[in-house]
Amino acid sequence: MFDLKEIRLKNNKTQQQMADMLNIGLTTYHQYETSDRDIPYLIAKKIADIFEVNLEDIFLPTRFTLSKNNKNSK
Repeated sequence: MFDLKEIRLKNNKTQQQMADMLNIGLTTYHQYETSDRDIPYLIAKKIADIFEVNLEDIFLPTRFTLSKNNKNSK
């Protein structure tokens, strides 16, 4: 998983550049980065496309794996 700010910085983008590419205000983008505002799906998809990663790589906290449930454990 990538942190939104981390991936932005690794790609040498400013918050203003991201806001411009997404056609949103700087304050709105900042709120996305600080989790003060939910990111709409279409904006999240655009962000993933800009950084050429999967949505899950940025926006899901962990990868889930299946495991067999042991009936004897509590």
